Amino acid sequence: MEADSPDGERATRVGATRVEHHEHVPTARLSGLVERAVGYRLSGFPAGIHVGMPSRTVTLVVPLGQPLTVADPGGLPRIHSSVVAGLSAAPSHIHHDGAQHGVQLALRPEAVRALFGMPAAELASRSYDLADVVGAQAHSLRDQLHGAEAWPDRFALVDDWLVGLLDGAPRLGTPEPEVLEAWRLIGVSGGSVPVRDVAARVGWSMRRLQSRFRHEFGVSPKTAAVLRRFERSVPLVAGRRHALTEVALRCGWTDHAHMDRDWRALAGTSPMRWRTEDVLVAH
Repeated sequence: MEADSPDGERATRVGATRVEHHEHVPTARLSGLVERAVGYRLSGFPAGIHVGMPSRTVTLVVPLGQPLTVADPGGLPRIHSSVVAGLSAAPSHIHHDGAQHGVQLALRPEAVRALFGMPAAELASRSYDLADVVGAQAHSLRDQLHGAEAWPDRFALVDDWLVGLLDGAPRLGTPEPEVLEAWRLIGVSGGSVPVRDVAARVGWSMRRLQSRFRHEFGVSPKTAAVLRRFERSVPLVAGRRHALTEVALRCGWTDHAHMDRDWRALAGTSPMRWRTEDVLVAH
């Protein structure tokens, strides 16, 4: 059974499983920083390991139930009261007991400077406890969210908290315009534009572009392009409505095998295996 409402809320119950999904549009001051804000509650699933997919956004998660247990690539599981994870070309693994409850934000990389007073590169390739990035304000946010009973109230608290960070963060200035334009070109092309063409369009050499891009974001332009293609493919794979060969061609790969190789590098598994074995897929 599934019920949707006009404001982006969705609740689904199948047997013992239940899924709540709540979309939120942040306040205007955050519109250029927060790409997506979601509230979620999942219960009744088998315990297991959920793949935290790489993406072109910085992920911030505040759990409302148990703390998150996250293993970064090649690392041991660590418990976090709240998590912020930078851009990465490898998956993290979230250990769960069959239930998940919290708020998740997708932050644009330039938001890291504005909110946390550092370039996105400083958070790249791993997960951090939010308190290690913003201090006691992380605990304050989690406590306030636990005290709120309705999703609109929770989202209002998150918006206020982010605006407070925005007002209080050290002023580092903005990234170089060429770096931002390179990021934009890769994004609007869906990851299909050659990096050499990006360098030419911003007026830099390949070497300078690669160096300054990595210094700002923590990944290379080529990796950013692969992440963009991969990110586009994830909901299509999870939705199961398209053959994987069609997904590959839609998202800019030459064929299914090419997509499979990138998926194994980025997700640690194939598209088919992921959507079959990860019980939280599409939730």
